[in-house]
Amino acid sequence: MSVLVITLLYLGIMLILAKVAEEGFSRLGLIPFVGSIFLGILLGPGVTGAIQVNQIVSFISSLGIVLLLFLAGVEEISVDHDIPKNVIPASALQLVIPLVVVLLVVIRMGLPSPFVVLVPLIMTSAGPLTRLLIDLGIGKERVGTTLFYQATLVEIVSVVIFSIFLQSRGDLLPTTLEILGLIISIFAVGPFIAKFLEKVESYVKVREIEFASVISVILIVGFLADYLKFNSAISALFLGFLLRNYFKDRPDLLEKLRGFTYGFFEPLFFVSIGLYFVRLTPQLLLSSLVLMTAVISSKFLSGFMSSRLVNVDPILNGLGTSVKGGVDVSLLITALNAGAISSQEYSYSTLAISFSALLVPILFKLRGGFKVAKPSRARLNTRLKEVLNQIPLITVSCESYLREVIEKINERGLRGIVVVNNGRPMGVLSVSTLLEINPEDYGRLRACEVPLDEVVIVDEKARVLDVLRKFRETEAIVIAVMSNGKLRATVYERELFRLLSS
Repeated sequence: MSVLVITLLYLGIMLILAKVAEEGFSRLGLIPFVGSIFLGILLGPGVTGAIQVNQIVSFISSLGIVLLLFLAGVEEISVDHDIPKNVIPASALQLVIPLVVVLLVVIRMGLPSPFVVLVPLIMTSAGPLTRLLIDLGIGKERVGTTLFYQATLVEIVSVVIFSIFLQSRGDLLPTTLEILGLIISIFAVGPFIAKFLEKVESYVKVREIEFASVISVILIVGFLADYLKFNSAISALFLGFLLRNYFKDRPDLLEKLRGFTYGFFEPLFFVSIGLYFVRLTPQLLLSSLVLMTAVISSKFLSGFMSSRLVNVDPILNGLGTSVKGGVDVSLLITALNAGAISSQEYSYSTLAISFSALLVPILFKLRGGFKVAKPSRARLNTRLKEVLNQIPLITVSCESYLREVIEKINERGLRGIVVVNNGRPMGVLSVSTLLEINPEDYGRLRACEVPLDEVVIVDEKARVLDVLRKFRETEAIVIAVMSNGKLRATVYERELFRLLSS
């Protein structure tokens, strides 16, 4: 049987079993993707050897890393607000203490590539931490935002340091300058890429051109990064960060990219992480537990000590800044594919991170006494901010052509849509206005070039009853929900009735 045919079977088995494993871990209150990693260990050479890594599986895994890190850049790394100054020394402490402790441990263990392995082990993962804070309903509280800022800063610095260690072959200073130069170049080119994507949208009218353009840019930037001896996955992370404002005006495009990545590439990627393991032995398990102990204890200590700087409960800060299991795992498989670490080093380190990803969130929940937040049922006196996670943000940008606006309105079954410019609501474009325009101009006129109805705005603290009254008083098609000058949601009357009746 050919490699191509057997790989179809491999992928089908991996995909469905990964989702089953994620569901099982989720129901147990554990980190879902860790179930996929353990499944990969079970299916791969680590235990049964039922599935072998071949070129096709390896390619899909590599592409999965690129897309996952791109989305991490879009969604996880956020600097929309100024980071408090006291977070900077706290984050520095959270890097230095684990670096010293874990470095001594990995050197003692005799790992051939201690510095490459070191960075993924000591970094905090902002993605899993964000999901944990949201699940517990404290994502917007001071303790949640402070933990997020610390994790984000540690993650960004760690990725840069990892890039330097990965590319360095003894010449640390020249490599550092090259990496920093490449990162600066990516940031310099970023705004032009966003403009290029907008131009493509305006001139090419075939179906799903926006989605195809974004994927194309990700792949081409990845190729150029590898050609310049940088890492394609890490370049995708920075590219995603630079395009985050582009996606803010295109939530539907972001949703398609999520479905493409999380529905296919993410489960296959996390299963493939386990497929790269060497044979599990008592010695490997023991070494992984030693590494996990060093990682958790050093990160907890650094978070505990830095808690005074950020004025957060010491134990909560210690545990919150110890959350693992996101970009760190992606960096390890990137290092393995680059030949920078051995399969043995990879297995030790990935298993240590997986164990940490299971243990730390449980300890955090127990210490904080938090319970997983359930979706709030809306009542007439409910504040909008309590149900914002159940209300979608549906907008079009000022630069969108009317044909694109009509497509979105038809997809959603709307009578009108909010038009935004750099995230700020400019007005409402209604179906009645569109009907008054010559259809021949739909491909020429942009959303802000036609008359817009005034947008009705309410604060997120408004009650559902107040918003319903506002609909009746103003006969508005849609109402924009704002918080501190930022657009949070767009509410349609039917959505409120849906929430009230659910």
